[in-house]
Amino acid sequence: QEELLGDYLPYCTTVAIPEKLPRTPDCRDPDDIKFLQLAVIGKADYLVTGDRDLLEIKGRFACPIIGTGEFKEKLRL
Repeated sequence: QEELLGDYLPYCTTVAIPEKLPRTPDCRDPDDIKFLQLAVIGKADYLVTGDRDLLEIKGRFACPIIGTGEFKEKLRL
C-alpha cells in the first residue's frame, strides 16, 4: 500500500480541511458528504463517481458531478 501510495502521490494535490466545513446539498448517504466537502474545498473541476447517491444530486451541487463514462469521454476530447 505504501509503495502504491508513493507512486500515486506525486500526481495529487493536497488540500487542507478547514475547521468550518462548507455546506453541501442533502445526500441520501451521509458517508458521501465528505466527498462533496472535499470537492468544494479543493475547487475540483469535477466530482467523478459511480455512486448512485452522489449522481442523484447532479445539477444541485457547485461542482459538476459526472459518471465515469462521461469523464472518459471528456478525456478523449
